[in-house]
Amino acid sequence: MHRIHRTRPSGLLTTVFALALLGAGLLLTTACGTLGGLDLEDILGSGGPGDPSDVEGTVTRVDTRDRRIDLDVHEVNNLRESHPDSSIYYDADTVVRYQGDTYRPADLEAGDQIAAEGANVSGRYVADEIEVVRNVRTR
Repeated sequence: MHRIHRTRPSGLLTTVFALALLGAGLLLTTACGTLGGLDLEDILGSGGPGDPSDVEGTVTRVDTRDRRIDLDVHEVNNLRESHPDSSIYYDADTVVRYQGDTYRPADLEAGDQIAAEGANVSGRYVADEIEVVRNVRTR
């Protein structure tokens, strides 16, 4: 029988392997962080703060305290996508339009279908303008 002698990897090889494992771990951590607790800014994937994006969906709830609109997203940047339970935000400058009239975001209701234009502001998708495509009360 022949004995097999195992040799220890060299210091350089050990260092390269450790760095590769560290990189893979960081990549996995980053990916898991963006997949859990999906928010609209994760979906849009805008290049950076201020880059415009469009989203269409159906309102499920309006939270006036947090200035947040929860919705089921149907389309992002003219591409059909399904992202239920997403959120967009609004500020004092956000305008809601419906049939030529101007409204406040707080006037939106669950079931309204909207098209929003906005951008990433401090890690949140903030709508500049929201158009009501279909009012829930007129169905």
